[in-house]
Amino acid sequence: MTHRLRWADLPLPVRSRVEARLGAPILETRSATGGFSSSSAEIVTTAGGHRAFVKAVTSRINGASEELNRREAATLAALPREVPAPRLLDAFSEEDWFVLLIEVAEGALPQQPWRPLELDVVLEALDTLAQVATPTPLPEVPDLETLLGPDLRGFDRVTADQPPDLDPWLRERLGPLREAAERGVVSLAGDTLCHSDLRADNLLVTVDGQVRIVDWAWAARGARFADALQLLASVDDRSGTLEVSARIDAVMARHGTPTEVATDLLAGILGFFVDAARLPTDPSLPTLREHRRATRDQLFPMVRARWTREGRD
Repeated sequence: MTHRLRWADLPLPVRSRVEARLGAPILETRSATGGFSSSSAEIVTTAGGHRAFVKAVTSRINGASEELNRREAATLAALPREVPAPRLLDAFSEEDWFVLLIEVAEGALPQQPWRPLELDVVLEALDTLAQVATPTPLPEVPDLETLLGPDLRGFDRVTADQPPDLDPWLRERLGPLREAAERGVVSLAGDTLCHSDLRADNLLVTVDGQVRIVDWAWAARGARFADALQLLASVDDRSGTLEVSARIDAVMARHGTPTEVATDLLAGILGFFVDAARLPTDPSLPTLREHRRATRDQLFPMVRARWTREGRD
C-alpha cells in the first residue's frame, strides 16, 4: 500500500547487527505487503535456517513510523502467550535507526475481497482475544477513547470546514452525526486489551484456520467489541453478500451491547474518513489518501442504512 524500505536499503551496521543477533548471515529475504508505514517489513532467512521478521526505520525518513515501531516493541515485549501474536525477539537502536526483530507468524493475509468463512474465523479469534485479554494484561496502555477520540470527532472538523463535495445526506445531518460520534467515543471505554488498528493487512490466517494478529503499535484498553467493530467497518460490502451489518449486530449481541451503540461508533469512523479523505497526499505514504476515500465510500451506505433502520431521522 506504500513504499517500504527493503533489506538492501538498510545500512550495513544495521544488517550486520541483525545477522549477529540471528547467529548467521542472511541468505534470503522476502518483503511483506500491506500497511501504510515506510518501515521495512522483511522476512529474512539465515544460512542456518533461522527466520525473523525485520522492521527497521529511521526518523530521517519517517519519524512517525519510528515512534510506532517503538510502541510496538514495548507492547510485544509485554504480551502474554495467550494473545495470538508473534513474539518479539529483539529491539535495538543502531545509529539513527530503530529495529525490531519479530517471530515470523505463519499464515497469509485474508483473501480480498473477504470470503465469509474466513471473516467468521477472524471474528471468532477476536472473541477469544477479548476473553483472554480482559482485564487487560498491559495496564500501562492508553485508554481507547483517548487514543481514538480525536479521530472519531471528524464530523466536528467537517462542520467547521465543510468540503465542497460533501454528500447532501451528510450535510443535512451533521448535528446528529456529531452527537452520535461523541456517544461512540464514550462507548469505547472498557478494560480489554485492544489492538485498535484492525484491518485485513494486520491479520494472518493459516490453512487450518489459526489467526495471528500483527502490528501492535496502537494497543489500548477499551471495549470488548471494539476490535471486531473496527475490522468490520473496514470490510467493503457494498454488494451486501458478506452481510457485514448483520455481523456487526451479532458482535454487539455477543457482548450484550445495543446495536445502536455500533451505529454511533460507525458514524464516528465515517466522520474520520470524510474528514481525512480531503487531506493532501503525504509523499511518504502515497496511497493513503486513496485508501481513505475508498473506505469513506464503502462505509457511508452502511451507516446510512443503519441510521434509517433505527429511525433516527
